[in-house]
Amino acid sequence: MDLMSKGGGEAVAMNVLEALQEDHDVTVLTLTDPDLRELNDYFDTDVDVRDLRVERAGYLAPWLNRQLGLKYYVLQNALLGRYARRRSDDFDLLVSTINELGLESNSVQYVHFPFDWTVSCEEREHIFHPTVEEDSFHERLATRVASVEREDIQQNTLLANSDWTADVVEDAYGTRPRVLHPPIDTREFEDRPWDEREDGIVTVGRIERSKRIKELIRITDGVRERGHDTHLHVIGPTVDEEYREEVEAMAASREYVELEGEVPREQLVERICTHKYGVHGKQYEHFGMAVAELAAGGTIPFVPNDGGQHAIVNDREQLLYESVADAREKISTVAADPDLQRDLREPMGPRAIRRRFGRERFQHQIRRIVADALDRPSASVSGTSADAPAERPASGD
Repeated sequence: MDLMSKGGGEAVAMNVLEALQEDHDVTVLTLTDPDLRELNDYFDTDVDVRDLRVERAGYLAPWLNRQLGLKYYVLQNALLGRYARRRSDDFDLLVSTINELGLESNSVQYVHFPFDWTVSCEEREHIFHPTVEEDSFHERLATRVASVEREDIQQNTLLANSDWTADVVEDAYGTRPRVLHPPIDTREFEDRPWDEREDGIVTVGRIERSKRIKELIRITDGVRERGHDTHLHVIGPTVDEEYREEVEAMAASREYVELEGEVPREQLVERICTHKYGVHGKQYEHFGMAVAELAAGGTIPFVPNDGGQHAIVNDREQLLYESVADAREKISTVAADPDLQRDLREPMGPRAIRRRFGRERFQHQIRRIVADALDRPSASVSGTSADAPAERPASGD
């Protein structure tokens, strides 16, 4: 919807554009006027700006986005899908990088997390966008506008960003997507020697409430209280000004917390490669591209024990936390044990992450999937087949 949000979904979209431009004429249907040169710099992609058509999806959804930002996010998504459905006859193939849309024609749909309201997750209220209340007018209206039919979803090519998300999609629609992990750019990361790194913690992600940055500051407080002279770098673009002000107030009273916000790519890479630890706060993370980057840079990343991100850290119990108190204890335990640090770092680093989640792998698979969808417009590629084998789960390397 808005590529300038610069999150994981937008990284996927930019990599899809780069992957498909060489062989296809590509049009982007979106709600804003993205600065593609800035996005190329931010994501280190190579989208040809001159050879790409960008089209606003009608009038109402772009107006809502301009006036309200993330508010009524799900309705904006539904309107984008409705516009794409109206325009479907003008294209050979529709490719969605914003979850499942009500596209009746042949399409490829990359699902970060499904918007289907019937999904039976126990923690549903924590997973969906915070503006969506169950059985609210917003939800009912968005569902009506989106017109997502199970039969259409089952006939289109479905992709999911993790095994965890694939489980949820299967629960919602009765069909299992093929898992295609998001593209992680490892080219600039270096596996710097451990003794040359600072005893600090880095967190990367958009500054918004769901990222739980205030809790990460409290975790850092607790690690320091246990005798470890550590500090915290908070890196990422602001999408919630009110929450940023709350984080700023906490950081201002702590000399060991640096709120850096959005920084150039080279500075982000430098921060990760010169620090020992990473931490992620978002619960029920659908995959966690920021976590994969922390691992690619050679840090030891700690993540909540839910969602798809546990696969990135190989399901290591020492890196999965249940609460702020649990995270304090686990980071402190690792920080005090050099042998454990060495053991946890072995499956991390640029080479391991490139093999499991690298962008060349992602772009190659996207080109194959699109070619297959164009060659066989009436066939479904969901699940596994001889022509498109599913990737091995990351946790099963």
